[in-house]
Amino acid sequence: MGLLQQPHPMKATCRDQSKYCRFHRDYGHDTEDCHDLRNQIEALIRRGHLGHYLKSREVTPRPKGPPERQINVISGGPTADGSSTAARKAYARSTLEKHTRPEHEPKITFGVGEVERSHHIDALVISIQITNAQVKRVMVDTGSSADVLYFDAFNRLDLTQGDLTPVASTLIGFTGDSISLLGTTMLPITIGEEPRVKMVMTTFMVVDLPSAYNVILGRPTLNKIQAVVSTYHRTIKFPTLAGVGEARSDPRESK
Repeated sequence: MGLLQQPHPMKATCRDQSKYCRFHRDYGHDTEDCHDLRNQIEALIRRGHLGHYLKSREVTPRPKGPPERQINVISGGPTADGSSTAARKAYARSTLEKHTRPEHEPKITFGVGEVERSHHIDALVISIQITNAQVKRVMVDTGSSADVLYFDAFNRLDLTQGDLTPVASTLIGFTGDSISLLGTTMLPITIGEEPRVKMVMTTFMVVDLPSAYNVILGRPTLNKIQAVVSTYHRTIKFPTLAGVGEARSDPRESK
């Protein structure tokens, strides 16, 4: 079996003393970031010398060549950046500004004990309160640039056409199709359980399409409540004045 060729130690001038490479036996970068070590390991794998080390590990195949097609997520609509060019430029400038962080922001963590079933592919589906109604089958989708309220749920909230604001924007769906909006409506939503709850005003894009869900909660609201999403733990967590609030996915609703 070919062995790794040990290089000569690097010159110790102007090296970052906080990082040490065991392969080069010198400072300057971490072992995990060593390109020389990585290249030699890959060469040994190609020659078949490390096969018995790889049998017990999952090997991720790497596609060759450029991608042949693109699959999009839900995008578009009059989101936080607005519909006009001027509004989008103003939004882009605002994202570059530094904002002060709260002095006592609760630490958000996820523990191993919070996972009921480690191997799952369930969607993250939660319940939230919209106005005075508890709404189930709310899918949390970090890939969506809009918060979506389906028309069936809109009607069951006892809302009418007078609660809709006409818009000229469209949404781009998963397949690339343009989806016309019935309008937008701004509603208060409450998420979490007392006393660790958050209430925010959310602008929903209302669409008349068949769906397994009542609502899609996208990035605008998730960012507004500073949510940290873990599909593995089937939970979203967010800071509140009373500590860390959370909304857990219902496995039955997810299926």
